Formats: sequence, C-alpha cells, structure tokens
Amino acid sequence: MGTGDNDNSKKGDTLDASSQGGSARLIEKIKQTLASTPADRWEQAGEDLDSSRKFQRPQENWEQVYCTDTKTGVLVLRKSTAIASNFFAGGYSFVEASEPRYLVELRPRGWAPKMIVDPNYRGAGATDRSYQTLAEGHVAKELYFEVQTSVRTHRESLRRDFNDSVERLIGNIHEQIRGTSPEDWKNVEGTEQGYTGYRADVNGMVVTVSCVARDRTAVYAMNFTKYGLRWDCRDSALCQEIYMLVDESARNASLEQLGKVIDEML
Repeated sequence: MGTGDNDNSKKGDTLDASSQGGSARLIEKIKQTLASTPADRWEQAGEDLDSSRKFQRPQENWEQVYCTDTKTGVLVLRKSTAIASNFFAGGYSFVEASEPRYLVELRPRGWAPKMIVDPNYRGAGATDRSYQTLAEGHVAKELYFEVQTSVRTHRESLRRDFNDSVERLIGNIHEQIRGTSPEDWKNVEGTEQGYTGYRADVNGMVVTVSCVARDRTAVYAMNFTKYGLRWDCRDSALCQEIYMLVDESARNASLEQLGKVIDEML
C-alpha cells in the first residue's frame, strides 16, 4: 500500500512538472509574439504616477494601459494601482497605497482606454462593457513590462531620429526651403484672426510656417513635425525669414496664374 502511495505521488509530481513546463513554454511563446509585434501597434494611455503633481479631485486608482486591436477584440495590458489622495495647498497629491495589480484583458472592439484611465469618464458613471481577464499577477506583470520596454525603446529611437532630422533641416533651412516649389505648400487655416499659414513636406519632415497679423504687429512661427513629435523654432527672426520666403513664393505663383488667365482673355 505504501509503495502504491509513493507511485501515485511520483505521478502527481510528474504531472505538475509537465503542467508547469507547458505553462512556461506557453508564456515564453506569448512573450516572443509580443516582442515581435511592431511597437507602433500599441496605444499607450496613462502616465507614471508622480507624487509631486497636484490634482483638483481625489482618486482611488491610478491606471496605465497598453492596448492593441485584435481580431477578437482589444487586447489590454493594464497596471492598476490603488492610491491615497493627500490634500495640500493647491490640490491633491497621489501616492501608492498598495502594490500595483497587473492584468491582461480582452475587451470588446471599439473599447477606448479613457474608459478606465480618465477619472472624469469613470466619475461620470459611465458603464464599462463586459470583458475577459486572460491573465493576472506575475504573468501579467511580465507581459506588461515586455510591451512597455518595446514601446519605450521604439519611441526613444524615433526621438533620436527626429532630433537628428531637425538638426539637419535647421542647419541649412534657407536652402531647403528655396528648393521647394509653390505647389509643395498648402494653405493652413487658423483659429486666430489675421492668421496665415503654409505647410509642406520637406525631406520627410512636415514644416509649418505662419504669421498672425494684428493691428500693426505680426507674430511669426515655424514648427517641424514627424512621428507625432514636434519641434518649435524659438528664433523669431528666423521664423519671419522663412515665412517671407514661402509667402513670397506663393504670392508670385498666384500672380503668374492670374497672368495666364488674363492672357487667355485676349
């Protein structure tokens, strides 16, 4: 009888080891799949908790997510932290009240991160549609940081490339702008009265130049955008020079077109 018990125990140990090994292999396969998923497929919502910031209202949880669309719904990797709201002059500061919870969830298609990240949305009593929790605890934490590392590395790479592109473009901006044609520049509408703006793609960088004229003053601006990143020129004299180049080119092109129309009348 004793021998039989020992045999059953060994079988149980073997099954447990096999099960754990299968889980480990499955987790590793999932991590490899996530690692090979393009980082720009992931939408990030929520920021790192910063106890130095002040907020107008207290909160119970601090949410951060990475999510992406799949065939069956929205895959959500979630970090949810219970927080304590301490009131000081100027507002509430938040500090962790417990260890963060990590979850992997499958939410319905069309789900938006603001449903859990935005406290105003949650506070408005909006109901969240049903969802499925696929993993939590240590496994969910591993997968969360796998995606976080991938996204942050990707974004840092984009930022370095963006900064290099800005440096190259601003280094000979006059020549670069003179190398464009009037047809490259599109008019940009502004919300301010007296606004005039132009936008063009210059060597892969979107360049916008503008002027806001009021009374007898004019304010000039120029910015570069790429990868969702933006650089604003702080040199007002340079902004004016580049705007004048583009504006003069656009006006001359319009006059040439008008001349052709007049010629056709003769």
